[in-house]
Amino acid sequence: MNRFLLHFCGTLALCLALALGGLQAHALSGPEVAQRLNQAYLSTPDRCIGNRAAYYCSGVMFKQILATDPVPFWSHGPDAIVRGAERFDYLRRDITAGPLAQDSGYVFADRFTAQGQDKDYQLQGDDGMGRPPELLVSNWGALSPGLLPVQALFYRSMPGLKLALRNQLDWFEATGDWLPVLRFDATATAGQQFGFELRDQLYSGYAVAERINRRYADTASTCPDGRSALYCNGVIIRGTGFGAAFKSWNPSPNSVTRDGVSFSFVRKDVGTVAFVGSEGLIFHELGRPVEHDVRFRCAYPANAGTNGIPNSCRASCRSENITTVATWRSRYGSNPGGSCTFGDTPAEFQLNTDVRLGQSWATSHNELIIGAWPQNIPRQLPIEAFFWRVTVGLAGARYIQNDFLQETGRFMPILRVDLSAADGSKFLYVPADQSY
Repeated sequence: MNRFLLHFCGTLALCLALALGGLQAHALSGPEVAQRLNQAYLSTPDRCIGNRAAYYCSGVMFKQILATDPVPFWSHGPDAIVRGAERFDYLRRDITAGPLAQDSGYVFADRFTAQGQDKDYQLQGDDGMGRPPELLVSNWGALSPGLLPVQALFYRSMPGLKLALRNQLDWFEATGDWLPVLRFDATATAGQQFGFELRDQLYSGYAVAERINRRYADTASTCPDGRSALYCNGVIIRGTGFGAAFKSWNPSPNSVTRDGVSFSFVRKDVGTVAFVGSEGLIFHELGRPVEHDVRFRCAYPANAGTNGIPNSCRASCRSENITTVATWRSRYGSNPGGSCTFGDTPAEFQLNTDVRLGQSWATSHNELIIGAWPQNIPRQLPIEAFFWRVTVGLAGARYIQNDFLQETGRFMPILRVDLSAADGSKFLYVPADQSY
């Protein structure tokens, strides 16, 4: 590639993108889209190939979405219809941007890339030669969204992320494609204005559900590091309820007093079909590194009614010389709720499951006691997902999800849970279940 072409493309990466055309653009991942936009922001040529305006090969065509704009986001609002064009900010390192007041929006491809994809657009008025901070893109009318050169959605703050996720779903339902959601920070170091995080994507919930279903199906009693299954498989789940008076991820006053937050441990061999709560949270396996490690205290094979006892953990089964299924059933078979407690060694924790096998009460939940953690640390906890129980609890799960988003700025997926469903689908992710 000669110096003439490099001069007008601005960077080698942009020239290669142009040479590859639309096929390259279709294959870009979310991180690659962010990288490409950052490169375009940094590129400052006076003209592009063929003496074209700078926006053909550099800068970012950046459309802010107003709260009053129609849905779906690619529709024209009243102002655009009267004007005959949509207002786009033209962002580039050497251009003073106009006011960036909105929390969310979308990005058009540069003009050459759009042409390479057969998705060209036209400007109204200024052709971009003067590199103004705002360009008017002529209305596209009722054109199918799949024919528009939208590269990405962006957000600037938590409310913007929520809107970007809704727009991501609208685009997917209309086109079958997932647009990446990017974080935009105008004050970031040059070249880092756009960033991609997998957890900001609506589709990330599919991977979460798949991971949890795999753990549910894994019945190994010992983890690769020698610890019990609690640290690598199974699913740790807790019904919490919801409401303005408390945060669903905080221990209740009763849990703090008895130093015990009650969960259930569900797994293919545990036999649980019914568990407590219509909505709540799912923890990662306890062996996963997190900012705040929660404390395992004890396990019960059945619902032990720990809300009513001063210390969440009764005497250990080991202290009562109960180390086999036979000795446990001899002592507690007629009163499983009054059981002694099992520890987290592989043998003890597996025995907590084995005593349930073949018992009529085993379809009900067991009880796993986690020590109370500090209040108001949602970002530090090993929360993996929120859930609802198929027929009830969706409104509550959405409330918790939205509350968590407002507190942390993070999207956490909601899963449907049906332990009577077929293997592989007991934990199901549905984009339409999410709160917007």
